[in-house]
Amino acid sequence: MSSKSFFDGVVNPQGLLTAAVGPVFLAAIPVTNYITAPNGTVQKAIETLLSIIPGSDSISKDRVVPALSAFYIFWTFAATGAASVGGLGASRKEGLDNNHPRKDINNLTGLPLRLRSAHYNLMEMFPGFALAAALAQVSAPTNQNLINLLGLHVLLKSFVYYPAYLLDIAPVRSLAHLGATASVINVAWLLALGVK
Repeated sequence: MSSKSFFDGVVNPQGLLTAAVGPVFLAAIPVTNYITAPNGTVQKAIETLLSIIPGSDSISKDRVVPALSAFYIFWTFAATGAASVGGLGASRKEGLDNNHPRKDINNLTGLPLRLRSAHYNLMEMFPGFALAAALAQVSAPTNQNLINLLGLHVLLKSFVYYPAYLLDIAPVRSLAHLGATASVINVAWLLALGVK
């Protein structure tokens, strides 16, 4: 048995209290139901987002989830990925070292660090969104409540969370993360309950 303590590496035990926030994500589920009611603001925002994407005028109701997913894939991996790399380049006097682009990650501060951190959070959240979107597309592709919940996740992460992270507005960033995460949990839960 190892002689190391369970708390090895802990220098501020009060920091562990943050884990108590976990149940708040479940408490936020009713809020996500309320703000994603069909024909409401979130649905209109989703329709507006999709309408500005070239070729989106031919998206049928049963293909809104894949369309949202396509935008979110672009945002998560291409747009914020490019911004993250731009931050890496901006952090070095010599610019980006494309042969070893990640070698200076541990030295990032300020905006370059926020660009990378925001990008990484989107990548961390993407698998949960992808699973919920895939299950919704297979089980209930035209359920407007599920579409709106998935859209809420995309809207909050793309247009509230990410800018708040870059602008260093932690309370807004945290609330957007809470709502976006609760909306994806809600989709999975509603599907488990048999919503069609």
